[in-house]
Amino acid sequence: MKTKLTHAMCMERANAVRDRYAAEMTRDKRRILEEFIAATRYHEKSGICALSTYPEPRHRQTRQRPSLYDEAARGALIAL
Repeated sequence: MKTKLTHAMCMERANAVRDRYAAEMTRDKRRILEEFIAATRYHEKSGICALSTYPEPRHRQTRQRPSLYDEAARGALIAL
C-alpha cells in the first residue's frame, strides 16, 4: 500500500529539487521533472509550474480601517 503525499510534503520535495531543476539544461530538466512527477503523482504541467516558480512569502495583512472605539469606550465595553 502506497502512502499518499500531502500538499506540504509535495511542496517540500519541490523546494528541495527547484534549484537543481533551474540550473540544468533541457535534457536534464526533463529527467528531473519525470522523477518529480513519479514521486508526487502530479500532472506534467503542474510539476513544471511547481518547479519553475518560487513561492512568495506570505505577508500578514494589517487592519485597513481605523478602530471604531477609543481606549475608554473599549474598556467600558469590556467591563459590560
